[in-house]
Amino acid sequence: MLTVRELDGAIKKAAKTETAIKLTDTDRRGQGSLQLRISAAGKANFYYRHITSDGKRDDFPLGGYDPAGTKGLTLERARDRYGELATIYRSGVKDIRAHLQAQGKIAAEALRGQQEAQAHREAGSLGALLTAYVEYLQAKGKPSAKDVENTIKNHVTQLSELVATRANEIGPTDLRLIFDRMQDRGLTRSLGKTRAALHSAYNFAARSEFDSTIPVIFRAFKISTNPVTPLPTFAHLSKPGERTLSHAELRQLLQELASRDTMIAKALLTMIYLGGQRPTQLVRATLQDVDLDRGLLMLHDGKGKRTHPRLHVLPLLAPVRGWIEDCLSINSSAPSIFSSDGMTIPYTGTLSKLVHTISGGSYRMGDIRRTCETELAGLGVSKDLRAQILSHGLGGIQAKHYDRHQYLEEKTEALNHWIAYLEGLMAGNIIPLRGVGA
Repeated sequence: MLTVRELDGAIKKAAKTETAIKLTDTDRRGQGSLQLRISAAGKANFYYRHITSDGKRDDFPLGGYDPAGTKGLTLERARDRYGELATIYRSGVKDIRAHLQAQGKIAAEALRGQQEAQAHREAGSLGALLTAYVEYLQAKGKPSAKDVENTIKNHVTQLSELVATRANEIGPTDLRLIFDRMQDRGLTRSLGKTRAALHSAYNFAARSEFDSTIPVIFRAFKISTNPVTPLPTFAHLSKPGERTLSHAELRQLLQELASRDTMIAKALLTMIYLGGQRPTQLVRATLQDVDLDRGLLMLHDGKGKRTHPRLHVLPLLAPVRGWIEDCLSINSSAPSIFSSDGMTIPYTGTLSKLVHTISGGSYRMGDIRRTCETELAGLGVSKDLRAQILSHGLGGIQAKHYDRHQYLEEKTEALNHWIAYLEGLMAGNIIPLRGVGA
C-alpha cells in the first residue's frame, strides 16, 4: 500500500519529468483494486478497477486527490470508498458503474418526489395563505397591511412546523399553540390582533370559492371552514382605552413636537391640529391629496371592509397649511408628504415611538386621538360633527348612498375653535368654548 509521502513524491516526479504515472494502492483478489493515475501535469485521480459481468475491465472514477480533503479525496478517504465498492462487488454486483447510476437515479427521483411533496405542502400551507393575504392587503393599499404583516411575523412565523402545514388541515387545537406561547410571554393586547389576522385570512380564503372578486389563488387552499372561529376573541384583554392626556401633558406634547423640525413631528402636529385624525390615513397623503387653491386635504378612509376607501375632506387652516406647504416643498413627488426619506410612507410605529419618547411611556398615540375627541366634546362640538371631522361611524346606508355633503363649513368652524383652543393651551390659557356644531 502507498504512503502519503510516496504518493506526493510520485506527483512531483510526474510533473518534473512530464510523464504520466500509474500506481496501485490496494488490490484484493475478487474485490477489484484502488488505482491512482497521475497526469504529466501532476494531477492525480483515483479509480476503482474491476472486471464487469461481461469480462471487461472498467476503471470507475472516484475523484481527484487532495491531501487536505477539501477539493478532493485524501488517500484514506479513497481507501474507504474503495472498501465500499469492494463490498458491493463482493455481494455479486459486478457492473458497479451501472449499479451506481441506477442508485443515483433512484435517489434523484426520491429527492424530486420529496421536493414536490414539500412544494405541494407549502403551496397550500398556512404560511403561504398568510403571505398571500398580506400581499393582497398591500396590493389594495390597505392601511392595515403593515400591521398584519408585523403581527404574523412576530407571533406566527416562528412556529415553522405549523406554518408549513397545509392550511386546510389545521384545526383550532393547532392554532391554540400560537396563543399559548403569547400568553406565556405575557402578551395580552397582541392576542386579539393575531386572532383577527388569522381569522380574516381564513375567512377570505373560504369566501374565495364563491366570490369572484377575490383572487383565484385563494381557492387553491381549499378552505371550507374557519378554524379560528372557535377560539376566544380575547376581547376581555383588549378593553377600550380610557386614558386621556391632562392639559399639562397635551401642552408639553405640543411644545416638544413644535421644537422638532422633522417630518414625523409635523405629521403628529397635523394629526392633532386636525382634531385627532387617524395616523394611518394621514401619513398616506400625497401631493394629489392636497388642494392649496381651495385649502383642502383629502384623506382616504379604507378602514374596515370597504371595497373602495371613503373620501374624507378636511379644511387646511393655519398653522396646518404652513406645515403641509413645508412638507410639499420637499416631498412633492414622494409617496407621502410626510416621508422622511422621500421614498417611503412613514410607518405609524415611527410616530408611536416619538410619542413614547416624549411621554416617557406614560401615554400612547391612541390616547392622543381619544384626548382630541374628548376635548372637542368638551368644547361643545356635537357628536355628529365630531364623527364627520374624525371620519368614524359613517358606514350607514344613508351616509353611504345619499349623504355626499362634506360638511366643510361646519368642519372649518369647529377646527378653527379647536386650533384656537390648542394655541391658547400652548400660551398657558384655557379657552372655554361651547356649542360648536350643536
